[in-house]
Amino acid sequence: MSADAPSGSAAEEDPPPGQYWRDEPEIMHYGRVPALRPDRWTFAVGGATADGLEHTFEWDEILALPSHDLVADMHCNTRWSVRGLHWSGPRAADVIELAPPAPDATGVLVFAEFGYAANVPLADLGVATALLATSLADEPLTAERGAPMRLIIPHLYTWKGPKWVRGWNYLTPADEDLGFWEKRGYHRRGHAWQEQRYDYQGEHP
Repeated sequence: MSADAPSGSAAEEDPPPGQYWRDEPEIMHYGRVPALRPDRWTFAVGGATADGLEHTFEWDEILALPSHDLVADMHCNTRWSVRGLHWSGPRAADVIELAPPAPDATGVLVFAEFGYAANVPLADLGVATALLATSLADEPLTAERGAPMRLIIPHLYTWKGPKWVRGWNYLTPADEDLGFWEKRGYHRRGHAWQEQRYDYQGEHP
């Protein structure tokens, strides 16, 4: 297995370096579990957008995007991995197309409920396997799993894919905004197959 692959294919024989297989994802999150109503839910894209404006989408607008199925392994920085989870939802790339970044944007700060945020390179957010997942195993997400929507980027550690996601801000190289765990010394990218757990390891995008 190369250090850069896979970007989302499922059922790998071996987990990434330093990981072990478990049967189900452990339920982990920062703060309490929110009770979100889709009819009051919005998704915002701001920061260094191409037109300089913030774009806000209602729940129905997100659901109107094409839904894609993804079977992918999940990898947590706490060293557990789970094989072959079945997610469904629109691609993050479809939202990027609706609200594109400025030419000099290189990353995003993805934000969720209760002030949680995570840094993600724009190139990783735009891959075909990055989903704004609304279902797991053909069932709507539960609140504990991130309902109504969570970000899934299979080749990155799970802290890069917030539950209860509410949007992102595009970042340029001049921006120094850091997410919750990145402020605490975690890696700016977090590629599981390169074992990018902590900031001191370097090799930032």
